[in-house]
Amino acid sequence: MQRSISSLQDTMIVELALELYSSLDRQSAPRFDHHRLHLPCITFPVTEVRRRPIEHKGTYFTYEVQADGLRDLQITTEGRLLQFWRGRRARQSFLLVRPWDRRLLELPDYADDTESVDDLTLPGSPREEDPVDLEPSERAMRLIVRLGQPFSAFLLAQQRSGEYKRIASDRDIITQVRDVDYVRGMDIRTLEIL
Repeated sequence: MQRSISSLQDTMIVELALELYSSLDRQSAPRFDHHRLHLPCITFPVTEVRRRPIEHKGTYFTYEVQADGLRDLQITTEGRLLQFWRGRRARQSFLLVRPWDRRLLELPDYADDTESVDDLTLPGSPREEDPVDLEPSERAMRLIVRLGQPFSAFLLAQQRSGEYKRIASDRDIITQVRDVDYVRGMDIRTLEIL
């Protein structure tokens, strides 16, 4: 982690990291309201969906999916997806989203105020620095590094009324940001999911 942070030590990147950290810190927790999930997340617009000619038992379809800022991936689902690419526009928009997880900020969990034996260190023994004790810029840079690691995503299709509907996949959708520089363009918002 420390090596990755050292490679990012640039004044502009640190300022960006602090801004991103602050923006994510202001996100509220996911909640249900009027039979809809309000999910804070980082969104990645899907730019291409192409069906792969792979035979499956049953009625499964495999698609090559590309999204802005993410590595290309394959998704297998029971449902048919509209195929589109840059030269052929889609009637429906899709997003790959990273549901927001406050643990990425490494904030203390005040709900569990108990101390365990594992938390104790002997005098003179080396101790890893507690994220709570870090400077804000260091914590923000650690966030940037973690955002560049693989994560579980949801595939969402926008409905006519503006809400989104999750498209089920036969396996977890694991993806990764193509380049840490894409962190600059991350779209953070709360989506309404049916």
